[in-house]
Amino acid sequence: MQQIAPLAQLIEQLRALPGIGAKTATRLAYHILDMDMERARRLAAAITGAKEK
Repeated sequence: MQQIAPLAQLIEQLRALPGIGAKTATRLAYHILDMDMERARRLAAAITGAKEK
């Protein structure tokens, strides 16, 4: 299945996490895309904030 570039990039980054395979990364990516925008922003901010600390 051909995927759009941003989705493919998201899946690739999720797959880089330990214990996350292609199937789980794809499921997580679609779950994130299904979130409302504010929730997705909070997730992104939480990741960024944790990394910066």
